[in-house]
Amino acid sequence: MLHTTVSYLRMVLPFIYMICAWRFADWRNWKKYYLTILFIISVDFFISVLMYEYPLWTFQGSLIVPNHTIAEFILTFITFPSLTLLYLSLYPYQSHWPKQALYIGSWFIFEVMMEYLFRCAKLISYTHGWNYGWSCVVWLFLFIGLRLHYTRPLWAWVLCFVCSAFLILYFQIPVTKYR
Repeated sequence: MLHTTVSYLRMVLPFIYMICAWRFADWRNWKKYYLTILFIISVDFFISVLMYEYPLWTFQGSLIVPNHTIAEFILTFITFPSLTLLYLSLYPYQSHWPKQALYIGSWFIFEVMMEYLFRCAKLISYTHGWNYGWSCVVWLFLFIGLRLHYTRPLWAWVLCFVCSAFLILYFQIPVTKYR
């Protein structure tokens, strides 16, 4: 029952993000956020290529989303652009750091809860030492990275490079053996 319900959620959630972005995001100034949207798409593709032959996590097929690749495309082209536009449009830039931290924390908690549901429904599996805790760290870095890229893109790319190097070394991703 949980698997079926969460399967539908996995398909509906990207469209909820789209509807929320359409309704609440700053579409008038979408060009301000465009480079950060491309950043998250690029990072996601880089990670997909990096882990193609040595996956740390895999999206399992379900009733609606048949395999990892389709799930990844939905995440890359629907969820992340909508999420980024919504997240950056509503970000409390002029507020003090506690309010900004609360904002980042709210997004983080929501996404971590969604991943927990997907994990419980066996729609995502972890391998090669990856686990739910590491996914939580990635979600936190994602929201910090989006904010960082919007204001200081070069630093966001440095953070991305450092995190990628860490992943390769810590999880012993055999990049030298790829074709």
